Amino acid sequence: MLAMRRRLCGTSAAHAARSGFILSLQHPKALIIPDARFFQSLGLSGALSDRLTQFGLTTPTSVQYKAIPRILSGEDVVVAAETGGGKTLAFLLPVVEQLRRNPLPPSEMRLPTALVLTTSQELVRQLAAVLHQVDPELARLAVSLSSSRQTLGHGSRACPLVLATPSALLRATKPRDFAFTQTVVVDEADMLLSGGFEKETKQILATIRNQPLLLPGLNSDEHKDSDFGDKDFSRDQTQTIFSAATIPDYGKRSVRHYIDYKFPSAAFAITEGFHRTLPKLTLLAHNLQEFIASDDFMDEQHGRCELLYQILTSGSGKKTLVFTNSIASADALFDFLEKEKSMANCALFHKEVARPERQKLLKRLDSDDDADKDLVVICTDIAARGLDTTKVGHVVQFEFASDVVSYLHRIGRTGRAGTAGTVSSIESSENSLVLDKIREAGGSTLQNAFSRTYPDTLIYTTDGKYLIYSLGLAVVVKDIKRNTQCFLRGHTDVITCLAISNDGSKLASGQQSKSRGNKAPIIVWDLAEATKRLSGSPNGGDSDRDDSFVAFRLVLHMGKVQALTFSARDSFLFTVGGQDDNALVCWNMENGEPICGTPSGDDSTLIVAAFNREANDELLVTGGNYSITVWRVELKQRKFHALRANLGNLKRIVTCIGVSPDDKVAYCGTKTGDLLEILLDCDLTKPNCIFPPVGTLKPRYSRTTKERFSQGIVTLVVHDNEENRRFVLLGAGDGNLAVLKLGSANAASDGSKTKPIATACMEKLMGGITALSEGKHGDFYAGTNHSNMYQFQLEEVSSSGSGSHSNNAANRPVSAGVNSIKLRVALRSTCHYNGINDVVFPSSSTRSPADNSHLFLTCAKTDIRIWNARRCQEILRVQVPNLVCNCVELTRDGGLVVSGWDDGKVRAFYPESGKLKFVIQDAHNESVTAIAMCTPSSFSSSASSSSSSAAEWRLLTGGKDGRVRVWRITPSRQTMEASLKEHRGPVNAIQVTQDCTACVSASSDGSCIVWNLETFVRTQAMFASTVFRRVLYHPDESQLLTCGSDRRITYYDAYDGEAIRFLEEAADHEMLAMDIEHSGTLFATGGRDGMLRLWHYDNGETVAIGRGHSEAINAVKISPDRKEIVTVGSEGAIMIWEMGDLLKQTPA
Repeated sequence: MLAMRRRLCGTSAAHAARSGFILSLQHPKALIIPDARFFQSLGLSGALSDRLTQFGLTTPTSVQYKAIPRILSGEDVVVAAETGGGKTLAFLLPVVEQLRRNPLPPSEMRLPTALVLTTSQELVRQLAAVLHQVDPELARLAVSLSSSRQTLGHGSRACPLVLATPSALLRATKPRDFAFTQTVVVDEADMLLSGGFEKETKQILATIRNQPLLLPGLNSDEHKDSDFGDKDFSRDQTQTIFSAATIPDYGKRSVRHYIDYKFPSAAFAITEGFHRTLPKLTLLAHNLQEFIASDDFMDEQHGRCELLYQILTSGSGKKTLVFTNSIASADALFDFLEKEKSMANCALFHKEVARPERQKLLKRLDSDDDADKDLVVICTDIAARGLDTTKVGHVVQFEFASDVVSYLHRIGRTGRAGTAGTVSSIESSENSLVLDKIREAGGSTLQNAFSRTYPDTLIYTTDGKYLIYSLGLAVVVKDIKRNTQCFLRGHTDVITCLAISNDGSKLASGQQSKSRGNKAPIIVWDLAEATKRLSGSPNGGDSDRDDSFVAFRLVLHMGKVQALTFSARDSFLFTVGGQDDNALVCWNMENGEPICGTPSGDDSTLIVAAFNREANDELLVTGGNYSITVWRVELKQRKFHALRANLGNLKRIVTCIGVSPDDKVAYCGTKTGDLLEILLDCDLTKPNCIFPPVGTLKPRYSRTTKERFSQGIVTLVVHDNEENRRFVLLGAGDGNLAVLKLGSANAASDGSKTKPIATACMEKLMGGITALSEGKHGDFYAGTNHSNMYQFQLEEVSSSGSGSHSNNAANRPVSAGVNSIKLRVALRSTCHYNGINDVVFPSSSTRSPADNSHLFLTCAKTDIRIWNARRCQEILRVQVPNLVCNCVELTRDGGLVVSGWDDGKVRAFYPESGKLKFVIQDAHNESVTAIAMCTPSSFSSSASSSSSSAAEWRLLTGGKDGRVRVWRITPSRQTMEASLKEHRGPVNAIQVTQDCTACVSASSDGSCIVWNLETFVRTQAMFASTVFRRVLYHPDESQLLTCGSDRRITYYDAYDGEAIRFLEEAADHEMLAMDIEHSGTLFATGGRDGMLRLWHYDNGETVAIGRGHSEAINAVKISPDRKEIVTVGSEGAIMIWEMGDLLKQTPA
């Protein structure tokens, strides 16, 4: 086994584990795509199919394939597809077909049999226009309620179909008007079932479902005289169709939960993520900070306007929509373009623009008039939904969307119906959160479009010896003094919560499940055994077996484990499930069996905390959405008793709870940033106190803090010091670490104080604080979502000695003449807080290998970092906000750090200062995915005597567009010499020969190509049924080595490109990373299974295996002195492995 010497804390140490929880388009009843090529084969009539053919519509889209047959069969259907995917016809065509199949005389169609609801009057008119194209006759009979003053006619006129907004429909109808309604379509369901439309839409749906259904063909007189007169027809016969580009799923109040609860049999007609289904959509990003940096006298707002003007004038003259986030911004931008820049063909579109003007503008957008070909429309999000035209070729986000859903709808205004489109976004640091979520969705389905952090997944043991934290799918136990780690493995998905027993012998961890319908297990670990093995091993206590330290595996919760805690005497484990489960369960820690369980409340419960005194072993408190509840476990009856706290008029979402050591007060942090003091009011002097009721009063609200903390209180600790003075330490989402001084612990618990709690001192940390943990003798650790760990202590100093205090407001005294509080904070570790993409050592060509082996570089989202491998310490950080660095390289002399980014640019920095040297704009149309240096001593006459920043050299780049480009870099410019296009997929790796006359590139399309760098032509090509991830030259350049998705390693002859050897099934999963040491004896590989393998090159045997990563290894590098291997993973971990004497022990 390879011995891991050090590990740099990664993503989950920053508590930045990712979880998709808002958009969810998957469903167990997802439809199978029928084998259909034409509309008629889906069940539509020949006449309707011929009508569509007249407009050039012959082949259904993916969502139409799936939705039309199910709607025609009468099922409830959710039509979920990307914008521009054909959702309107997916529901409108089968509704029209149903009405055509069952024509009724006008006397029987005085009330509608089909109803379509949408969000705006413009969309009502647009639906009417589409209906007129599909079926002009039906369109003449249909009623469009686009104004609240219209009414539904009850005379002789037939109205089989009604198109309306919810408010207009309610004003125009009465409940009995829905007596014949058999089909209801809710278009833009994500808007109609939430926000301002929610109440009216749900009222309509409830009215229709509760109204007795009259069979068509029976008028009211016949009904009275027929056998059906006394029969109440079930509304199960009413078909409901939902259509949307996103289906929000965030708990019981979400759109998805409403559909699942009210329409459990609904089938989901879904498509893949928009990144894959809109291949002709080009996404461009423009960094506002970089643009402003070019002019020292430009402020941000003016710079944003100038950058927009530059984007518009450099375009191709297409019709353009420019999105802003407010009407005021739209008006100001219109004035800037019209008056300052004299743009004549510019118009406004928002709700304060008169409706006739908006209608004229929509016609101009859809027209082919040459006068409007370069029309620029400045609009708000009112234009982001339902604007159905293929004539808009460019969408610009002047102000970035405030959420992912708005972003999806904005970019859907172009690139529709298979046409080409461009989206340009002006990005700044304030958009980082939304950008993070969007980038998480790149190349994946929409349900992965969001991410969030999990609080309190960092624990500092009370003896001060160990740190415990989650890292992807594993729990890490770290010996602080010896700097060794033990890995606890057994989870199958991201760990969401941790809890340690009071005696330190057990550790509990919960996870989320891979899908909503699966169980989410809890694992109780034997922490005493793990730490014992850790202290007795020089390299850590890791084990090959996943269940080495498992005491119990508890499986009951569905979907996710939200929170857990041990009871006062560690007799029980209390756990709470996620939003879909929301169950509170008590587990027996003697045998791992559940004792009892109950729903934890009317709404989601987010946190659980146990009481502290041993006499209160059966007591706990929970908090969540608008409630705080105290519970007691009744062991004999095996059930919970609950007593809800009296909060008065307060409505808060509780995110964290700390119970005082005397169990008299609970301190509750909230999402709004204030701390609530709740008097538990229990008679705690008696064992097994009478409960309920507790004492004579309910637990009740006492007081709150004087100030609120931005982005909410995420975590807190209640600390009573040796002088019996009480402090509450809390961490906020904005990075503020605050200390609240409550005075005497006895006085703080009696409820006599009503004055708001003041803040004693604050300290600003890097990143939002996600975990606080108290160790030995008032020693604390804090973790942030930027993967920083801090150690700090509280100090009480006399206010008279204020000269020793910082002038910063962060350390301010409470009042004169009393002791004030000061925080001594020390940064203990840093790391990337997302998956790491690449790692590189400096070249050993100009210095001895030993000089370079202690330094290496890594790159990830937003930054590049330089590390000292010996100290595991960060030396330099280079940040580019809101972008992802895919690859990084150092010039041979170490003078420049060259990096490739997902905005298609190449950036070069000085490694000493991190200052930007140059940027190659538009190096590739999409992401730069691979980089290689070409700097031989013979390339430039000055290369041997000058640094790379002053000499000429070559740079090779590969992109997501499949191109390999060669650049000549001089001190003053960067010029492209050649663009080589033979790959049809992203270029994943490039390696150059030592004399820089040739290079080889590997691509996802299953090809590796050898290029001549003097003639820029292909000399060799290797093809295989795989996704090539890495390609390497053997140090003597006689052979090539490849790895990829086929799970095998292939040796190729570099002369003729023939495969000469295969290491079949070299791994159980896809191989993503590979490196070879400079003698060519050993090479290392890493894969999606997180396993590091060291191979002997000649005999093809595995020399050693290292297990440390819990997720995929993205890159691996062997140090120049061949003593260490560095791997980086998707979970954000950097791991350093000792090779020891493996090289000496390996036979030649």
